[in-house]
Amino acid sequence: MRKPFLALCGAAAFAVTGSGCVSMAEYDDLKARYSAQAELNQRLKEDLGRENARLKLEFEKQMALTDVEKVKGESAMKELEAAKRIADEIRAKMGMLVAPEGTNEGDSDISFGENWIRFSGEVLFDSGKTELKPQGKALLLEVAKELKSKGFYVQVDGHTDSDPIKRSLGKFPTGSNFELGAERALTVLLLMQKEGGIDAGKLHMTSWGEHQPAENGNKRKNRRVEIRFTANDPYVTAADGK
Repeated sequence: MRKPFLALCGAAAFAVTGSGCVSMAEYDDLKARYSAQAELNQRLKEDLGRENARLKLEFEKQMALTDVEKVKGESAMKELEAAKRIADEIRAKMGMLVAPEGTNEGDSDISFGENWIRFSGEVLFDSGKTELKPQGKALLLEVAKELKSKGFYVQVDGHTDSDPIKRSLGKFPTGSNFELGAERALTVLLLMQKEGGIDAGKLHMTSWGEHQPAENGNKRKNRRVEIRFTANDPYVTAADGK
């Protein structure tokens, strides 16, 4: 009877093992791992929720910025259209300007662009000089009056021909046409400020010397002063614009 009983016990033990029964230690370990995984899943779920909220907020910010840029673009377009209308008005008024007698030799001594007025050098200055002629000064003051009334920013550009400076070498020791162009531009700028009443903060000047000819080979047309005007300061920096 003893041998059959042992065999039966062995069979029962085999059946328990084969059916997947585990010890308490194994069960506790599985339970602990399950809990850890559940906590990890919860943290991931919370992280995902926060990330979704962040992305939603970022999207809303981008949409708001897009709307702001759209409004800015529309505003800039309106300002540009207004500036063009004002420029048209100024050109219409300034189109009546007549160059002093004796200065016109076939080319226009006063011409107009979309936002600029060009005076030939002969209208404003004697050859190689930087002192304004009386007639040229009177014309510039008419222009200054209109530009001031519109609150425009103004840039004065001095241009020369390519001939080297000779007779005025004492005044321009380097012999550079940049000096001549700069002196003439400065003379016009100071007149527009001091007698024309334009705010100094709205005035700029530059000299191109002979390096931006109006027409290649036409020295007379290249000796000129150009007055450019804009509704907004063309030299405002990105930092200033913020």
